[in-house]
Amino acid sequence: MSFSLHDFIMAGLRDAVGQLPDYKVIMNATGWYEKNVLTEADLAELQVLIDEKNSPEEPEEPEEEPEP
Repeated sequence: MSFSLHDFIMAGLRDAVGQLPDYKVIMNATGWYEKNVLTEADLAELQVLIDEKNSPEEPEEPEEEPEP
């Protein structure tokens, strides 16, 4: 089994979403992008995770009870 720096960094960044402030995850990811370890697709994946974390949860609509 070979070690992949790319996979190692992406696993850490995925885990960091929601644990660290968004700007820290973004700044860390762009640093690895500048070093050609991550790709634009990787940054896009992280942005989706951040957006999903920040999207407001839709309140559940109460089920209508049948009238007697």
